[in-house]
Amino acid sequence: MTNEAVLQALSNVQEPDLGKDLVTLNMVKDIVIDGDAVSFTIVLTTPACPMKDMMRTASEKCH
Repeated sequence: MTNEAVLQALSNVQEPDLGKDLVTLNMVKDIVIDGDAVSFTIVLTTPACPMKDMMRTASEKCH
């Protein structure tokens, strides 16, 4: 698993309001890879973003 592979998978997750993927919008930060475990931060457009749970779920399902 590499940072590039994580970004490739996350490039399929769309930010619904802006209509582009999280990677293109530079919303993925702090990628940490520990064996098979991956963590990262999604920088939201606003703290109260109503779609944050949808983007979290979509990101967790990326492979």
